[in-house]
Amino acid sequence: MDNSTDPQPRKKLLDNKAAKNYMKYSGMAFQIAAYVLVGIFVGKQLDKYFATSKPYFTALGAMLFLVAFLIKLINDLKRGIYRRLLQSNKFSMG
Repeated sequence: MDNSTDPQPRKKLLDNKAAKNYMKYSGMAFQIAAYVLVGIFVGKQLDKYFATSKPYFTALGAMLFLVAFLIKLINDLKRGIYRRLLQSNKFSMG
C-alpha cells in the first residue's frame, strides 16, 4: 500500500501539531498566572513591611510583573519569528 494516499499519517501529524499548540498556549497561561501571583506576593510583603493603608504595592507588583511577562512574551515571539525566517532561508545575515 502506498503511504502517500494513506490519510492516517496526515491526521497523526495534525493531531501532533494541535497538541504542541495546546501545550504551548496552556504553558503561557500558567506562566502569566505565576508572574502575576509572584507580583502580588511581593506587593503584599511590601505593603506589610511599610504598613500601607491600602494595597498600593500589591497592585503595583501585579502590574509590574504583568508588564515583565509581556516583555518576555514579545522577546520570545521575536526570537521565534527570526528563527523561522533563518530556517526558511528567506533572511540572510551578511
